[in-house]
Amino acid sequence: MRTFFKLVVMVVVVLVLINVAQKVLGGNLIDFLSKHFGGSKLGSTTVTVGQETLIPKFEIVSLEIFYPKNVAVIQVDKFEWWRLNIGKVYYLIEYDTFIKLGVKNPDLIKPERIDNTIYVDESMIVIELLDSKLENFEHKGTFKSNMLVISNEEAKYVLLAINELQKELGPKIIENGQPNFEYAKKNFKANYESLCRGMGLDVVWRGGEKEENHGGIYQ
Repeated sequence: MRTFFKLVVMVVVVLVLINVAQKVLGGNLIDFLSKHFGGSKLGSTTVTVGQETLIPKFEIVSLEIFYPKNVAVIQVDKFEWWRLNIGKVYYLIEYDTFIKLGVKNPDLIKPERIDNTIYVDESMIVIELLDSKLENFEHKGTFKSNMLVISNEEAKYVLLAINELQKELGPKIIENGQPNFEYAKKNFKANYESLCRGMGLDVVWRGGEKEENHGGIYQ
């Protein structure tokens, strides 16, 4: 009986001492015991970093061209002899032209990195016509070859003319826009070189100059 009583007294004493210690240590008894009498602690951290293999990826870098206030004259021939509607009607319209050139499929360009130098096969840079459109049409005026000609269908003929102009735009750019294709390629290369320089890398273009334009494609 005495042994049991002593055990109860010891438990009470221990609990009182723990309560006092918590008050003294501000509730951080566990941290105190871990720090001074063992427990879990951080030993060391090992970090394994692989070799850097970063290579800038080509993205579509296009040349955008804006030609504002183009003027087109639409001629409509009238020959309705039964009401003396014979002659020509001219519709003057103004519009803006937007053209975009660039690399349509950049995944075909495979850069290779050796140390701090990026090697690129220049022949794989294919500049194409990405987009061409006419916008902001405005009917500026209507002119007739004589006073008897009737011009009551101008909206119809203006719309037909716009459709024709849009169809002809792409082929004309490809046929007559060689300097624009050349500039688009130079701009593409310059942008990529600037990107690489910003990352501490040099660029070497392999293959030299192979500049041909076939069907809207410039290499």
